[in-house]
Amino acid sequence: MFKKSLKRNEKIAGLLFIVPSMAQFLFFFLLPLGLCIWASFTDWNVLVRDKSFIGLGNFAELFQDRKFWIAMRNTVYMLLPIPAYMVLGLLFALACHKNIKGNKVFRVLYYLPYISSIVALVLIWKWIFNSEFGLVNQFLGLFGFDGPNWLNDPTWTRRMIILMIGWKMIGITAIYFLASLKNLPETYYEAATIDGATSTQQFFRITLPLLTPILFYLVTVNIIGSLQTFIEVNLFTTDGGRNYGVATIIYYIWQKAFDYSQMGYACSAAVIFGLFILLLTALQFKISNKWVYEGE
Repeated sequence: MFKKSLKRNEKIAGLLFIVPSMAQFLFFFLLPLGLCIWASFTDWNVLVRDKSFIGLGNFAELFQDRKFWIAMRNTVYMLLPIPAYMVLGLLFALACHKNIKGNKVFRVLYYLPYISSIVALVLIWKWIFNSEFGLVNQFLGLFGFDGPNWLNDPTWTRRMIILMIGWKMIGITAIYFLASLKNLPETYYEAATIDGATSTQQFFRITLPLLTPILFYLVTVNIIGSLQTFIEVNLFTTDGGRNYGVATIIYYIWQKAFDYSQMGYACSAAVIFGLFILLLTALQFKISNKWVYEGE
């Protein structure tokens, strides 16, 4: 009887421990997800209480909307620099991994942009890249060059946003790589040194394969983060920039939902975008077993 009572108490205690997490999952994920999917099949307008069912009407209109496809193109464009983020982050991590004087200061400087206020950073960057009095164009003027109109030309604005995101993400990427480098077993390198392997051979045969798990994690996180770019677009541009040339899909969804009060239509765009992220992530996991080192 005592053993049965103990097991029952353990089960109750276990359930009580998982209740907060399950409640969070239910109220902040499952219910909003279900509401979003249901709303995507309605003409829900925030200013009107009626929500009539219209089937696939929102999706049919969505696929014919030119701005939707422009926003999708701009969103995919944000993914292009991710390999550069990874390479530069790894190089910085390797540099900080060396026991050189001042490397702790560099670690702080790399990480500082990531924890800084995004609104403050955007305001600073808008000042630096201002076409009339910005530091960048003033510097180019010293050499007789006329700087581009960074804030009004969609092409240059997209590049500026990518540069800013990279400036933020390279630091945190380097910190993750550095933490992984600190945990690599030294015995592998000792054996490779005895066998006469060079530093380059050790990097490509030992270091890089052992870093592939964290590399896979960082690539996945950076892809999802780049796809969700919103604050930069909202603060750098007005109405997504000229000809909607800077708007991302998150900005498009926000604009439809809160500027135009078309909540049902915005939910349909969110469902399509969610499926896109799901398929992209599933593809990454599918091919990960071909290049990610899983250990012995």
